[in-house]
Amino acid sequence: MKSPKRVLLLGAGGMGMAPLALYLQGAGIQVEAYDDRFSEPLRTNLEKAGINVLCEPTPIMNPDCVIRSSAIPQDSKLVKPWLALDVPVFRRGEFLARFTSKKKVLAVVGSHGKTTTVGMLCWALRQVDFSCSYLIGGVYADSQFPPGHFEKNNWLVLEIDESDGTIEFFKPTITLALNCEWDHVDFYDSRESIEETFKQLFARTTSNIITPIGSELSRWAELEKGKKKSNFEINCDLAHYYDNNLAAVLAAGDALGVDLSEVNFEEFPGIARRQSILHQGENRSIIEDYAHHPTEIHAFLSQRRLLLPAHSLQVVFQPHRFSRTQALAEKFAEELAQADDLHLLPTYAAFEKFDPSGSVENLIGYLPPRLRKRTNVFSDFSQLCDVLGVCPDHKHRDQVLFVGAGDLEKWAHAFAAWEKTGGQKLEAFSYYLSDKLSVKTLLKGYEPLAKKTTIGVGGLARWYAEPGNSEDLRSLVEACNLFNIPRAMMGRGSNLIVPDDGFGGLVIRLRGNFWNEITYRSENSLVVGAGAKLKEICRFACSEGLKGFEFLEGIPGTLGGALRMNAGAMGWETFDLVEWVSFLLPDGTIKEIPGTDLNVGYRYCREAFDGIALRAKLKSEGKSDHRAIRKVIDKLAKKRRASQPKEASAGCIFRNPEEVSAGWLIEQSGLKGECEGGAVVSDQHANFILNQGGATADDVISLINRVRERIRESNGLILEPEVTLMGKSWNEYLS
Repeated sequence: MKSPKRVLLLGAGGMGMAPLALYLQGAGIQVEAYDDRFSEPLRTNLEKAGINVLCEPTPIMNPDCVIRSSAIPQDSKLVKPWLALDVPVFRRGEFLARFTSKKKVLAVVGSHGKTTTVGMLCWALRQVDFSCSYLIGGVYADSQFPPGHFEKNNWLVLEIDESDGTIEFFKPTITLALNCEWDHVDFYDSRESIEETFKQLFARTTSNIITPIGSELSRWAELEKGKKKSNFEINCDLAHYYDNNLAAVLAAGDALGVDLSEVNFEEFPGIARRQSILHQGENRSIIEDYAHHPTEIHAFLSQRRLLLPAHSLQVVFQPHRFSRTQALAEKFAEELAQADDLHLLPTYAAFEKFDPSGSVENLIGYLPPRLRKRTNVFSDFSQLCDVLGVCPDHKHRDQVLFVGAGDLEKWAHAFAAWEKTGGQKLEAFSYYLSDKLSVKTLLKGYEPLAKKTTIGVGGLARWYAEPGNSEDLRSLVEACNLFNIPRAMMGRGSNLIVPDDGFGGLVIRLRGNFWNEITYRSENSLVVGAGAKLKEICRFACSEGLKGFEFLEGIPGTLGGALRMNAGAMGWETFDLVEWVSFLLPDGTIKEIPGTDLNVGYRYCREAFDGIALRAKLKSEGKSDHRAIRKVIDKLAKKRRASQPKEASAGCIFRNPEEVSAGWLIEQSGLKGECEGGAVVSDQHANFILNQGGATADDVISLINRVRERIRESNGLILEPEVTLMGKSWNEYLS
């Protein structure tokens, strides 16, 4: 195929797509990458390589082609616009096969061990200075080398994934086949169908076929005439899979004409999530492994039993995909029976729809009675911690093995952090995040909040964070969910009172260039980050000649806070402008919701309370001369200055009752100038409480109570606060 100059990758956060992005960028192709779930440090590494990581699936320039992950179907709303524009769209494997068709390709295939073998081979080739490009479906444990790399040398080493059928597009120079078992049952309806796929790959291989000696794969290879065949010894004891990987690597080196026998493989850093030791104590070890097929589970558990025979096996397992779990349930149960105790997480769906026959609960029915009665399914991390407890004493030793794919990785690392900090969840929270946040993110403990609010009162936040991007924000939120840490969002600090005893969890503030971005879009609209100040949005719109944003000039907050509160002024509300909002939802997904589908009311948006607004598209009322817009802004600003105080305040304190303003009620009750400590009811606007200097949150709250009581006595009305009390319910404070 003709080499494209620009490509767009959809689903680029996956471990098949991210290495491809690095490889193509290295090849001189302009890469733009979108995913709603990148992770760190992967996102940072992509950016460092010069890849444009997108917050929306909208590239700067239309690409020559689009490459999609197999997790994104052809009929996805992400793909359809490009098909309508006649832009070619390829699955990852199909594109890679076409793009590298003139390369000398050493392809590693197999149901198990591909990533470790390719990672080990590429690492070993670097040790002997053999130049080649490579693509690995995982990351090195020490992050010393990237998972994707381009060299002008004509050799390319990669693993070919059979899971989506794109294996049929590849014609390798050398094929290294590790094993072949029935898997990916959503695509292959029988063992025979996946066997046929491997046989056809052997037929398309142009030079060498490398297989385990005496294996079924070896017999298939012998049927291919005119091709060089070679074998490697395998250890039939599956507990020694590492030995098999090493033997395969040495055989691959021979096929390349490279002697790897002098390489010290004890220095190989390993691949993340492959038998990774997260904690090693005298009485407890915590290990994570990506095993999600019965054969892999057998190998991993057998190895751990051999290594620490006196330690009980506490196995935490999460099945991957309903189709696999349903088809292999009996075999899963047979291998998991090696555990002394079994703890299960719900089946990770990937992109499959829920199927009760593939649920983890259905798997329990196949377990032996010894385990069946004691096995539980956990959806709350703290419950698992309660069951496993902190490190056992010298009388009892165990190894906690996290096995499978999906959410399990987070649970494994969280449990290791919990163990290392002696079960202190606030400390474990910080430890867990220590290697999961980019350098752009600020995370501090015991941070004063008073100066971060417009009224200037309040205590400390136990933890305070300014995430550098949406991935770091998601990591912070997931950590809070795992450790049951309360969290609160903070914008510019208006419409907010922080109690004097502070906030015992995490306060998140969206600050910095990532969150402040304002861009002009077609159809006279703006796309705005949640951290952008409303006043800056107003000014930007004016400079572009867009009407309808003028009222924002008088609201001292950010877009995120305005969306949460449906903030308004001078008769307009924030959601009068909204075309759509992108939210980070409680389940960790990012969803773009049209403004017409949002549940919005007076000073309220349900979705912005349940989730976190990331960015929004704001529509104008049309175009006008910027000077005319400036006059409207100046008129509104003049009106605001005449009616609202300049001194430190939280804005309007109370909601307006129906058909009457709270400010008028307070003024008529003679409460202007009423004081409590350093807090005073404004003489200019009675619905404002000012900090005269030295006020405390208790002063403000006491004054709010006094005003409410006076209005109730004089008018029979009960004023409800409009401002937020961080981490508290007003019911705890109001009489």
